[in-house]
Amino acid sequence: MKRYAKWYALALSVVIVIPLLSACNANNASNATQNAASGQASPAAADEKPAKKTYKWFVGRDVNGAPAVTVKEIAEEYSKTHPEFQLVIEGTGDRPSYLQKLRTLIASNEMPDMFDTDSDAYAAQLVERGKLVDTKQLLQDLGKSNDFRPIALQYQQFADGSMYTLPLEFGIEVFWYNMKMFKDLGITPPTTFDEFMKIADTLKTHNITPIAVDGKDKWPVLRYLALKPFRMTGNDFIENVKQGKASFTDPAGMEAINFVHDLGSKGYFQQGFASTDYTAARDLFLAGKTAIYYMGSWETMSFANDKISPEMKDNIGYFLMPTLDGAKTAPNDYFINSGIGLAFNKDTFDDNMKGFVKYLLDKYPEAYTKKGQFSPFKYSLAKMDGMPDIFYKIQDEIAKSGTVFAVPWDTRLDPATNEMLGNELNALGMGAMDPKDFAHEMDEAIKENAPKYFK
Repeated sequence: MKRYAKWYALALSVVIVIPLLSACNANNASNATQNAASGQASPAAADEKPAKKTYKWFVGRDVNGAPAVTVKEIAEEYSKTHPEFQLVIEGTGDRPSYLQKLRTLIASNEMPDMFDTDSDAYAAQLVERGKLVDTKQLLQDLGKSNDFRPIALQYQQFADGSMYTLPLEFGIEVFWYNMKMFKDLGITPPTTFDEFMKIADTLKTHNITPIAVDGKDKWPVLRYLALKPFRMTGNDFIENVKQGKASFTDPAGMEAINFVHDLGSKGYFQQGFASTDYTAARDLFLAGKTAIYYMGSWETMSFANDKISPEMKDNIGYFLMPTLDGAKTAPNDYFINSGIGLAFNKDTFDDNMKGFVKYLLDKYPEAYTKKGQFSPFKYSLAKMDGMPDIFYKIQDEIAKSGTVFAVPWDTRLDPATNEMLGNELNALGMGAMDPKDFAHEMDEAIKENAPKYFK
């Protein structure tokens, strides 16, 4: 689900073609791919031009975002010494549109060479059909496994520990808040869910909309549903309920459902939250129209750029997921993720592509982090690199994070139930649905759909 971010604001289809330097020569294809696999420059001479092969990356994230731009830049650099390699990047609109098009392509035997996917039930089906490259084995082959943050790789894994995607991102999720609003009302960041609700009520009482949330894309509201169960059970509740081994009427389920119902029905979310998209929700917070905004650290640089007022820029703080009595997870355990993963088509993955992947993994950490992002690799920036203070605060927070991370529910549930959950969750938040009815519908959906995906 990651969830990410700016691509939600994209217009329709975008295609980026990386220019190449050379033409084809099929007779030299073998030598070219061998050189590519080694990550070394091709010795192509004027009379020995390598065959050019074009690969497509179908992108489920913002094609103008840091991950895609960084890969594009590195691919352009690689093509200068490996003219046999060309990468075409194609993106589409919002996440639902992307997923629909991806599944249509795959069903039509047109699986892209590279594409973005979560390690969800649909990806598991592709694995069962032998369609994806084993990226855990790939990293071992390339000697890169230990270069990544452990959680960055764990996030990409299926429940059995297998892995078929690579991370390009890394982030923690926090509650960003307006420090001036809090200070003016004499309130401090909450550490418990009870305090969280009291703060929301205080803000509402003083005619301040407590929380900005993107309801249109659904996953941000889904995060609120997942918070209390994670504190109460770790990831046990979602791992059990997805297969009908637990019920939404269980204590963890009802705590989650009532939490979202209360946030929405009491007006703690902004008015019209169900139709508010990602950018609009963020802008409400940055414009000082709400006090709290839950989002990942991938937005850190949005809070430090010159597009927001100096007053706002100096008053953005953050606090971590609240906790509760008897919590099973530690305060420094929360949502940590490495975003939607990068998968490779096993049928078209050759030495040419393998050579590029090796080069990409060598160059990516520094290039990506210097764009103000937090890398899935063990790579950080020093003070002398001149990033904003808020960047270093988050970088330090990441270093202090725990070893248990909450898994997004939309990567665990079967697709049909996940779609239904997203649709009904906003109704629950708007107070248009009774919590017990919501729990019953979700249990029934899982009973009908889960057996088709979890065997």
